[in-house]
Amino acid sequence: MLAPAVARLIETVTSAHAGQAVVFDADGTLWRGDVGEDFLRHAIHTGLFEASYQRYEHLLTESAARAYAYCVEVMRDQPEAVLEQRCAAFFAERYGGRVFSFVRPLLARLSAAGCPVWICSASPRWSVVPGALALGIPAEQVIGVSCAVRDGKLSGEVEQPVPVGPGKVTWLQRRALAPALAVGNGDFDLDMLAFAKHALVISPPDSHNHLVVEARSRGWPILSA
Repeated sequence: MLAPAVARLIETVTSAHAGQAVVFDADGTLWRGDVGEDFLRHAIHTGLFEASYQRYEHLLTESAARAYAYCVEVMRDQPEAVLEQRCAAFFAERYGGRVFSFVRPLLARLSAAGCPVWICSASPRWSVVPGALALGIPAEQVIGVSCAVRDGKLSGEVEQPVPVGPGKVTWLQRRALAPALAVGNGDFDLDMLAFAKHALVISPPDSHNHLVVEARSRGWPILSA
């Protein structure tokens, strides 16, 4: 059962803003865990990518955007069809049971109100799409770290900006989206949440992270995952 503040927010979105877009972060918002990080580890372990997870962790200490870009840079020359198959199998095996219990009922309510649902994530787009499809969200409504595909293979040249922090807002504007609601769970979602008409923060029970503190100061509802 949703907390009263969350229930009121969803009622407002599905009535006063019926038909308007809603945007979700992916990792930690729709499902438990980080599918981009986990797929990177899996791809390195299985020999799909020649990359270093330690390099990724080091980049995280310098710049989140640079680290997330690295996850796509190492996909250079991967045949897209093969990558799509591997990502789909990985999500089905590792993440199929990680979708939060509130997600499908919430998406059903939004769908009934005619609200198109988008995902805006800092994980590689290819690793997020299988989760989106499993939830009934079209692949073309997924924004993630991406690069051009030439002759069926990934170029590895990351499209800028990386969708993290203000970069998420930039990508929403490029898609001409002014969301009625944005849903996120971390500091890098703050700009996107502030950009939307309404915001909902997803938080683990008893979490006191910076976004939760910010949500309380702004009066944004918080939903414990």
